[in-house]
Amino acid sequence: MAIEKEVLEFIIVPPYARRSEIFAAKERMEAYLSNRFPGYSFKIARLGPVGDDDDFCILPVMNYIDGEGVSRMCTPPKSWFMAEVSKTCLQFDAHGHRSFAA
Repeated sequence: MAIEKEVLEFIIVPPYARRSEIFAAKERMEAYLSNRFPGYSFKIARLGPVGDDDDFCILPVMNYIDGEGVSRMCTPPKSWFMAEVSKTCLQFDAHGHRSFAA
C-alpha cells in the first residue's frame, strides 16, 4: 500500500494583467509566500493565461518519486488552504510599499 504524502510544493501563475509586475518581484513573492506558509515551497511560473483574469492560479505539485523510484500521487490539498494561498497572493505588494511582517 502506498504511503500518502501531503503536497508541499506549489506553482503560482499570476493574473495575465499583473504578470510583468509580479515577475519583477518574483523572488520577493516566493520568499513572502514561504514565510507565510512555513514548510511549503512556491515557484512563480510564466504559464498562461490560465484561470480567471483577476485571480492567481494555484497549482499543487501532486506527484513525487518514492524510495523505490515509483511515481506516486500526493493527497490533494484542502480547499481552505488553497483559498488562503490565493488570498495571500492577492495581498502581496509587488512594489514593496507595504510590509506584511508577522
